[in-house]
Amino acid sequence: MSGEPTNDQVEPDDAVSRLRVLGEDLTGRATSLFDDFRARVTVVDTGMQVYERDREAAGTLLGSALALRLFLFFVPLVLLMVGLAGLLGRHGGVDSVADHASIAGGLADEIDGAFEQQVLTPWFAVLTGLAGIVTTGRSLTRALVLSSALSWHMGGHHKTPIRVIGLVVGLVVGIASASVILNVIRDAAGVAVAGFSFVVVALLYAALWSLLFLALPRRTPDPSAALPGAFLVALVLAGLQAITQFYLPDRISGASSIYGGFGVAVVVFGWFFIVGRTLALAFALNAVIYEQLGSVSRFVFGLPGVREIPRRVPAVGRFFDLEAHGREPTEHAADH
Repeated sequence: MSGEPTNDQVEPDDAVSRLRVLGEDLTGRATSLFDDFRARVTVVDTGMQVYERDREAAGTLLGSALALRLFLFFVPLVLLMVGLAGLLGRHGGVDSVADHASIAGGLADEIDGAFEQQVLTPWFAVLTGLAGIVTTGRSLTRALVLSSALSWHMGGHHKTPIRVIGLVVGLVVGIASASVILNVIRDAAGVAVAGFSFVVVALLYAALWSLLFLALPRRTPDPSAALPGAFLVALVLAGLQAITQFYLPDRISGASSIYGGFGVAVVVFGWFFIVGRTLALAFALNAVIYEQLGSVSRFVFGLPGVREIPRRVPAVGRFFDLEAHGREPTEHAADH
């Protein structure tokens, strides 16, 4: 009959429906299997929670914002170092600063060319660098405060006290200075100790980044809550420094000669994007590990022979926030 659908009309729709049902069934089974695997394996569950927390806190967006602010902070910092080198009578000047800071190729040439201009005297470089550090340091601190607060589920409205800005600026300058000093020591000691020196670099960076993280908003005063993220950033920075010192100088020079300033900019911005993205991820890592697994201090003070210390010395328990065990951690912001 003319009113009944033909086989040509029915079969395509049925095939699409069957494929859709099959796809939904396979997706449901895969999701169920992964959820079961995630529930049984703590490492996988923690990793997924870090990923989810990072997405909730707009980690990619804030990581990019941190990368830009780190770059803007780096420019006046190098200018300050150049000016100080000139004031101290280091006629090697820019070449010395660039080498020890692992700056090479076109970027070092641009700094050299700017420094050789008569208008850019050492005093002018120092004053301009200081002004730039103060301005960009405030912007960098605000981005760090926002990223940390969002990762700890503390909202996005937090003040940025001057003392926190000063602490962040001081620590970032200290980290950069430590990098330069360690490069000088490594160059003097030779390649033989280079591998071991990066272990020392990673440990030093972990300590410095822990101090920086403790200046930012978090939901616990426990200093050990900052350790996971600090070690993550330290390992990434030490690895980047190793790549920068042993691999990138020739690459940057090649990129400068072939692609000009654009090639150098890609390398530099790529370096800062990795650092900024790692920082945003580190905040999520700190928050999730503390909330789900607890802190290092709770583990240490739970060991036999050590667990009695907080009871005998209550100040120790308050300092490491051991009283928060078994209850919701209290908010602890940088401006409190």
